[in-house]
Amino acid sequence: MMKKYIFFTNIPTPYRSSFYNELHNTNFNFEVYYQRKSENDRNWIIDLGELKHPFHIDHGLYLMIGRFHIHFNPRLIIKLLKDKEAEFIIGLAWNDIDILILAFLSRIGLIKNKMHFWSEANYLTIGSRNDNYFKNLLRKFVYKSSKGAQLSSGEMVEITFKKWGFNNLNYIPLPNTIEEELFNVSKEEIDARKENILPIFLLPVRLNEKIKGIVNFFKSIGDDNIRKSIFQIAGDGPDKEIIQTFIYNNNLENHIKLLGHCNTVNMVSLYKKANVFVLPSFSDPSPLTIIEALKMELPLLISDKCGNHFEALIEEKNGYLFDPFEPQSIKNAFEKILSRTSAWNNMGKKSSRIYDEKFNRKLVITNFINLLTAFSYHSNKINE
Repeated sequence: MMKKYIFFTNIPTPYRSSFYNELHNTNFNFEVYYQRKSENDRNWIIDLGELKHPFHIDHGLYLMIGRFHIHFNPRLIIKLLKDKEAEFIIGLAWNDIDILILAFLSRIGLIKNKMHFWSEANYLTIGSRNDNYFKNLLRKFVYKSSKGAQLSSGEMVEITFKKWGFNNLNYIPLPNTIEEELFNVSKEEIDARKENILPIFLLPVRLNEKIKGIVNFFKSIGDDNIRKSIFQIAGDGPDKEIIQTFIYNNNLENHIKLLGHCNTVNMVSLYKKANVFVLPSFSDPSPLTIIEALKMELPLLISDKCGNHFEALIEEKNGYLFDPFEPQSIKNAFEKILSRTSAWNNMGKKSSRIYDEKFNRKLVITNFINLLTAFSYHSNKINE
């Protein structure tokens, strides 16, 4: 009988659902266990009828403290305990309560199932920079509780685990994928971008200054540069008033537009009309919006704290990187890309090729299935 895998994750999301649905169209034997249907700060509206993959949604104990989601799902843990043959794919933070329990049960031998950890680890995020001895000890307790593979969203994950002292992990690439059937742009729409009176820079960001660095970006590039362009900010968040005040105090209402939360349809429309994609984050594990921008054939202007920049950006070829903590770095990168308007079309084509080579959903899934099943087969043979 074909090996079964159980993905254990928090909630259904559109981009993950499209991944699981396509995975279900292969011969891969799996089920997805969700901790609950939604979380407090998520705007997605999920139609469960659109989930074509096998799944089980629990409704455990849940609360949100600050920006942290706390889940406890004893029913799911019992359900996992009853399945003696499946291998688990953990798509949750290592410090999630349910994962700490599973790691403990594995350590004492009550769970013998192999656990694979699916991670977007990034040592440059705010949470990871606030590291300490206790966190490091607990993290090693979790990740060393099983001899499964480490499913990796990219090079940043491998760099991070080495910095954390994990040197002998078996990495299997599994980058984030998007709802690619929704993100399409025609040649005519790309050509129409040249007709923008001022170039449009698109920032799909949550309005959280500490994490996304929006005001920091604008202060760094300066008023003169701001007035050369239109900046569309798609997103909502706790620091909306701070950003509005900055715009008003500097008379920038004609150049910086706060669009609020935008659904996928609206986002696609914004991508189609934009000239350049911008993400100025202080902290961002592996942002999906970068992958969306690649698919929509846009040049990138992004922070080097975005975990997937290694895979998504080739300096000068399809965009520029900057250090969000260095104002001069931000300004230099902005002025470089602004000076190359005639190259934006070719830069966008390069972005599209990068997408096809590294983030195409069918390609990602095929590689994932082949590598994971081969790993499971060989590791099980060794243990026989």
